[in-house]
Amino acid sequence: MTVAQLAALLAASACFASYGWGLARFFRTPSQDARGHRLITAATAASVLAHYVALAFFYRQGDARFAAAMALYAVSLLLFWWCVAVNRTQPLSLAFSTDRPHHLMAEGPYAVIRHPFYLSYMLCWIAGTLASGCWALAATIAVMGWIYRRAAVAEEAKFAASPLAEAYRRYAAATGRFLPRPWPRRPRA
Repeated sequence: MTVAQLAALLAASACFASYGWGLARFFRTPSQDARGHRLITAATAASVLAHYVALAFFYRQGDARFAAAMALYAVSLLLFWWCVAVNRTQPLSLAFSTDRPHHLMAEGPYAVIRHPFYLSYMLCWIAGTLASGCWALAATIAVMGWIYRRAAVAEEAKFAASPLAEAYRRYAAATGRFLPRPWPRRPRA
């Protein structure tokens, strides 16, 4: 095992351990769509396993890919923990929970992105694909991206049906779902 390969495995492990901590200790679980929760849990477990296997057994050296991957792992971790920090007094519900939102977070990374936790996770999947050089891992990016999009749309629908609907509509007009919006759009009337 090369030093770069070990570094990539450690970086991936730091991300996965952080996300596991979030699941166990941070996110509220007031209620869950059992189907949605099972889907995200199973897909995440399969993706984590695929990334470990690719990094351990199918790793292809590439200095530029390695550097980009390590940067993405670092940004993923920083973004994840920034989200935790700004939500520490009012943790968010777990993905696919059916509870009604009781507050709107628009600080920290939420000032420019509506779903920065999901972006953090996506950066990790992209990093693992780059680090390993195993392009079959692109399937994890596609599958997890599809799941995160479904979860984000469901969360946005919860806001639309809540007393925070108008505030969320204005917030959504000024922020991007997963990436910063270069210019805000006008909220629809």
